[in-house]
Amino acid sequence: MTKSVKGLRITRKVEQLLYKIYPSLKNYPKAEKHALCRTIKTEFFEIISYLESANSVPSKRKVYAQEADGKLRSLWAMFRLAREEKYISIGFYKEIDVALTEIAVMLSSYIKSTSR
Repeated sequence: MTKSVKGLRITRKVEQLLYKIYPSLKNYPKAEKHALCRTIKTEFFEIISYLESANSVPSKRKVYAQEADGKLRSLWAMFRLAREEKYISIGFYKEIDVALTEIAVMLSSYIKSTSR
């Protein structure tokens, strides 16, 4: 039961971050709307999907959680690129970084708990 509740908490955190960054994606240059923006959105949806799968399929819980972790790390790289290209402000980047760090810590403990 604890794993399921914790997983849902992680999913809610990911969704909250998606809602927070979603409006800023409209401010990216037109050339990036179909590349970087689309990839960021896709990564978020895939993370959510992997987390939901981890909660639903106990036998594959660790595998799905690790896939979500890989997607999360990809997001970090994309937001660093967006910051370097000045698509987002340094302040907003720091907020995103803090949120991604919180999610990564939660996900790491979730993965560890599946190993027991």
